[in-house]
Order: sequence, then structure tokens, then C-alpha cells
Amino acid sequence: MLAVVSLIVALAGVAIGAFSFISMNNYINDLNTYINETNAYVLPMARMYYEGPTYTIPDGGGPMLFNYTHKSYDTHEAFNLDTDSYIIPETGYYQVTAQYSIDAVDGGFFLITLNSNNVEVSQRASTCSRNTNVFGVAIVDILMFDQGDSITVKIYQSDPGAVSRNIFDGEEETFFAIAKIA
Repeated sequence: MLAVVSLIVALAGVAIGAFSFISMNNYINDLNTYINETNAYVLPMARMYYEGPTYTIPDGGGPMLFNYTHKSYDTHEAFNLDTDSYIIPETGYYQVTAQYSIDAVDGGFFLITLNSNNVEVSQRASTCSRNTNVFGVAIVDILMFDQGDSITVKIYQSDPGAVSRNIFDGEEETFFAIAKIA
């Protein structure tokens, strides 16, 4: 009797395992179909960076528009290097990342803002707690923009010595990137 019950339990376990395996394969196939259909459209993306002579941020004086000098890529030619603005090609949610790296001193205050049509929509403030050669100030956000909105980045720094500070150039140090995610 015990052998019959054990056989029934074992067969039930095999049946459940087979059903789970088949269900999982169907789920993965459905997921792959969704991913391929979703990714068939290439979303608007852009990445700009600063590369060039020494770029100095004066102490105080309010946030100033950042001057980018190069594009890594811009799938919709939406970034204007002359005005340092990105014009939103289509309405939707965008992931935005902006960063600058700067020579910092203990107590230095640093700010980076994201602006849409000259109105601040996001900001990140940082205070340096020690002297350092490279201090990164970055903002990462997901925001909704309308087609035609003009996106810009402004930066600000103030330190106890009231001294201007130099930004480090290079694509990995000082950049702006944007991609439509939905």
C-alpha cells in the first residue's frame, strides 16, 4: 500500500514539474515576443560632452548654462551645440543624466540643474567634505517632456575661498545624456 501511495506522489510530482516547465517556456516565449516588438522602435537618444580648453566656473554668481563642445551620438539631431540645448523630438518620459567633474575643496558647494524652457525641473546639490582632485556632481532623473521643449543644463559652484574652479574635460567626466523610455 505504501509503495502505491509513493508511486502516486512521485507521478504527481513529475506531472507538476512537466507542467511548470511547459508554462515557463510559454512565458519566456511571450516575454521574448514582447521585448522584440517593444524594441523594434529605436528611441531618441543623445549624449554630449565637454572636451577642450580649461573650463572654469566662477565662485557664486548663480547657475550658468553649461557649454558642451562635442556629440557622441544624437539619433534625432536634437542637440544644438551653439545654444547648448536639446529639443525634445517627441512627447514622452525621458531618462536624463548630467554630470560634471571638478577640482573641489573642503566645504565647497556644487549644484547642477536641469531646465525645461528655462524653468528648473530638477536639481542636485552636493557639498564636498574634503579637498579632492576630482569631485563628481551628477543628476539622474526621469521626467515627462512635450515635443519641442528645450532642455538645458546649468551649473554652479561656491567654495569657502571664493575661488573659481576648473572642470575636468572628457566624455566620462563631464557629459549630458538623454533617452526616451516611454
